[in-house]
Amino acid sequence: MTRVYLRPTAPAVDLYAPEICLSPGESKTIGRAVEAAVVIDDPSISRLHARLTAAAGGVLIEDLGSKNGVFINGRPQSSGSISPGDCVRFGNVEYALIEELEADPEPAGRTVVRMAVPADALPPFDRTALAALLATSRELMAFDDLTALLDRVLDRLQTLLRPDRSAILLVDRATGELRPSAVRPTGAYTSVSDFASSTIVRQALAARELLIISDAGTDSRLQQAASVMRAGVRSVICVPLLGRTGQIGALYADQVGAAGAFTPELAQYAAAFASQAAAALETAQLYDDREQHFRATLEAFAKGIDARDHYTAGHSKRVTTYMLALAGAMGMKPGELEAARRACMLHDIGKVGVPDAILFKPGPLESSERGIMESHATIGHGMLEAVPFLRDAMPGIRGHHERWDGRGYPDRLAATDIHLQPRLMAVADSYDAMTSDRHYRGALPVDEAARRLREGSGTQFDPAAIEVFDSVEAEFRASHARFHR
Repeated sequence: MTRVYLRPTAPAVDLYAPEICLSPGESKTIGRAVEAAVVIDDPSISRLHARLTAAAGGVLIEDLGSKNGVFINGRPQSSGSISPGDCVRFGNVEYALIEELEADPEPAGRTVVRMAVPADALPPFDRTALAALLATSRELMAFDDLTALLDRVLDRLQTLLRPDRSAILLVDRATGELRPSAVRPTGAYTSVSDFASSTIVRQALAARELLIISDAGTDSRLQQAASVMRAGVRSVICVPLLGRTGQIGALYADQVGAAGAFTPELAQYAAAFASQAAAALETAQLYDDREQHFRATLEAFAKGIDARDHYTAGHSKRVTTYMLALAGAMGMKPGELEAARRACMLHDIGKVGVPDAILFKPGPLESSERGIMESHATIGHGMLEAVPFLRDAMPGIRGHHERWDGRGYPDRLAATDIHLQPRLMAVADSYDAMTSDRHYRGALPVDEAARRLREGSGTQFDPAAIEVFDSVEAEFRASHARFHR
């Protein structure tokens, strides 16, 4: 089987211009975007610049609406074909098409080895490697701290590869940029420009192949790389992290000085660890997408609740801000903070079942009307209790009007029989209610609201919650000023 090669010409031999290889009939897009098949990291290249297709006797080229155009042998063209010996320029980056060659991992005199990323293949049995992989697999099943998990992947890889530096890079889905996540040794990399060769990473991602550089010092494409010379890099392994939906990032490791070169066997170990990191990252991204969509839905619900009455517009958002200040000062864990945030956003959703005549009444409520108004806590609980994502938010949605002395509603719970979440929410909800205009009265000054909260300590409010309020009162005041300016 033969292939055609487009190789960068001077001055495009720099690291941002990867070699492009096409098999007969194969088509590839080029551009700066991570979704391009060949990523060329140069500002003159559009996100999706052109499409290349290998055809008999050459390559067909199609401009995909690029900003800086496609030039075949110096002439701008929207589409055309090139033959061996022709040149094509994309923006400022020029390539030459060379004669078709028998498939070869790399031309003579180069030290880059390419291989497919193995799905599950491992080199001959190694007890240490197997134990490390099994440990990582177990952690992957129940990880709740992605950063710590990726750090452990690098630590275990360290015992097998013994690199001088290593990192897991993530593709920013918004910008397509590569950003270091886990790094060994800590602080070795602050950006991809600190790496021996960011292009090696880009090439591995674009080709979806594992790359090994056995001797960077003798590789012609790396002779002008200042970062390689500065760091004294000799050998590099780069494994693309690939998910079902596309590129996730890359695992990178290098050795400097006179250290021994990485071997293909070691590269397979790296690929095995990379596949685990990719699975963890893809799972985390799926969770993140789900959480973002869910959070947007909650915010839409909250705005819908507040929109019924211009006097309470923004109430749910303000209560959430106050609640998170209290919960953070009390040392709640991230999962508890998220549950509290959800509870606050939806704590008044049951008011959709309260008639407007009662909800918007400008004066005091009659006893029967008060009973209907108080039912919003149980209405909201009934609406949302079957939603799995809100299970941990139910105590606050149902109980934010319970009182420390047992005279609240709907369940007349008292003291520590009331979940901590609604005990804190009661303080946040009351503070915002007192410091905002209502149908039946104007807003109270923040000093008076704070005095009333302290006055209610031990009766309406949990004394411990009021102590926490005392510690974050300045934060409450600053938030109130921002909300009501």
